[in-house]
Amino acid sequence: MLVHVEREDGPKVRRRRRILYGVTTAVLAGLLLVAVSDVFTDSLGVDSATVTVRAVDGSTLTVEHPSTTRPALASPFSVEVVRPGGFDGPIEIAVSRPWIEVWDENGFYPTPSGETGDADWVVWEFDPPDGDRFRFFYDARLEPARQWGIDGAVELRDGAATLARVDFRTNVRP
Repeated sequence: MLVHVEREDGPKVRRRRRILYGVTTAVLAGLLLVAVSDVFTDSLGVDSATVTVRAVDGSTLTVEHPSTTRPALASPFSVEVVRPGGFDGPIEIAVSRPWIEVWDENGFYPTPSGETGDADWVVWEFDPPDGDRFRFFYDARLEPARQWGIDGAVELRDGAATLARVDFRTNVRP
């Protein structure tokens, strides 16, 4: 009596190996496609948005903020104020406290000359620049444990008066 014993290199084994190789190749190609698409679309990195509003005193407030970021990535945040005729006193920029607290600060450029705050806002005061344009840059990285988005706001203030306000949202990708 003959017993048929399938060898390790029999047709069934070869068929299974081909299927496994095909699936492995498809998965690796998919990962490569995602990586390459990120180079062209920045879909896995940081996206920013810029919003400009006119203040009640004729100034313009422009805020560049991260619209989408990932934990531990440096993300752009800058504020520009243009006041025709220049600045006659300090510039007050208020940032919503819940938004600013999710960032690990690396530095301010320029450094504020004063800082105050309450439960809802952090208010930075800057010395007036020469000319009619002031630009502030906040260098920070999203804290590594942050896994969801947050709403933020920036206000241009003059004492207790709010001259202009920008509201925005920063989404977080895993």
